[in-house]
Amino acid sequence: MTRRETTKFATLAFSMATLFTACTLPNDSHESDHAGVLTETESGHTVAFAIEKEISEINVSAKKSGTVHFALTKIVDGKTELFDSTTVKYGDFAVFEDVHGAYSVVATAAGVNGEKDTLYGVDVLKRNDTDTVYVSVQEPATLQISTDYKIWENSDSVSVFAQGDTLCITGTLACKQITKDDLDQGYITLNNIPLFNEGDIAKQIEISNGEDFRAVGVNLDLNAGDTLFVDNVLNIKRLYDIELSLPKSDLFDSLGEYSLDSLIVPIHFWYNSKSYIRSASYYTDKFIDAQKNILLGPRYSRVFAEDSFYAWYVIPKMDSVTTLTAFEGDINWGNAPSSYDRIREFVSEPVTDSLLTTRKVFTDNNSFALSFWFELDSLEKDGRLFYSGNDSLGFEIRRSEKDSTALCVKIYNGIDTASTDSMEYGKANVIDGKRHHYSFVMHKKHLTIAIDGETIRDTDIKLSTEFFDLEEIYTGSAPVQDVMFYSFGDYIKQSGEKNWYRLKAWLYAFYEMQKDL
Repeated sequence: MTRRETTKFATLAFSMATLFTACTLPNDSHESDHAGVLTETESGHTVAFAIEKEISEINVSAKKSGTVHFALTKIVDGKTELFDSTTVKYGDFAVFEDVHGAYSVVATAAGVNGEKDTLYGVDVLKRNDTDTVYVSVQEPATLQISTDYKIWENSDSVSVFAQGDTLCITGTLACKQITKDDLDQGYITLNNIPLFNEGDIAKQIEISNGEDFRAVGVNLDLNAGDTLFVDNVLNIKRLYDIELSLPKSDLFDSLGEYSLDSLIVPIHFWYNSKSYIRSASYYTDKFIDAQKNILLGPRYSRVFAEDSFYAWYVIPKMDSVTTLTAFEGDINWGNAPSSYDRIREFVSEPVTDSLLTTRKVFTDNNSFALSFWFELDSLEKDGRLFYSGNDSLGFEIRRSEKDSTALCVKIYNGIDTASTDSMEYGKANVIDGKRHHYSFVMHKKHLTIAIDGETIRDTDIKLSTEFFDLEEIYTGSAPVQDVMFYSFGDYIKQSGEKNWYRLKAWLYAFYEMQKDL
């Protein structure tokens, strides 16, 4: 295949949107005249290439010093091969002769929208009777693909990448040699990927190493300026990151590690806004963490004005600093790790005298937790905030019988009701007109009560087997808000631990993460 002299034409306007505009080749006495239909040679076809863009939206004139590199490729035995290429000044046609059959053309425009800008595009032509091709260029895409990406081969799951392999996207000339650093970090980053015209999806990647070659079918929906992450579970576009931090406490020193499992945290979302205040973001119900756990949820708490709200998520592993990535795309749920959704009920609005849940109270190996916010100036003598069961088998969160300013928990264990009638657990003077957060936890036969993140009662208690069959929880006459009903797994007291520091730290962090809502 041979190239002809480039043919000058009037300066084209550029834009970030993809446009295809008919343009007549000029007839200038100082240059070759190829106006109209280009010639057909005996051995092949002659084609002229140009790019067309407008940049009126940003009011920038195309730089006359810009250049465009055109490269013609063909697929031979499944592999992309470069047949010919040339670089022309911006505003010139690149003319190629002797073009046979189907081919792709990759265009790289440099110094057009700015000296540092490079725009890319690729067009796939399945016919050889097209005379003039306008290739659209735009911001390139980025692919991050797992180094553990597998395909099925002879009924077995086989990894396709190894150190020293070269990864390419078919038809684009975008390639990357796989290094040890890629393997160590777990993914390969392939930059500057030109996008196919007409929004075509990349259907194949090529993996080569010396004489070894493999073509692998894929479905890569790449977008200008975006990064697509792909593994055997996810085929997603990362939207933005949210950074969450554990509050500091001496409890973590006692625990011996600065992390918590399955912490429930609120994330603040603003409608129709890109402002990133604290953990602010667009709303999405899809997040992944650094371990690629997919976060389930959310439960909503619309505690702000009409322009924003909070949503609750369970973070599988909350470290001192944890980054969550919002994404959109496809999930292979059969292989997807995900967090266990421990939030069983959530009621944002103030509630009184209501049935909170008809579900079985205890789950997860006899675990139950109830948290809420309240603000009380007074409470009648027999006033209750929550109750379940009856006065022989059940529990109450209520006003103390002996102190009108104190809340307490009473438990009727189903064993010896007479001995428990007078026992008030976690008595605290919080009927004071101030806003407080209350957490009541029964994990197996251990009771923990925390107020404003501080554990005030922590003890084992005797409970009958029937106690764990309780159903239905009711709210009392005093208003409570942001009521959450949830549970813990065995992670809250791990094997070999003789204390409950982990649960205390969890309740403290849970409060601190929401106290300013």
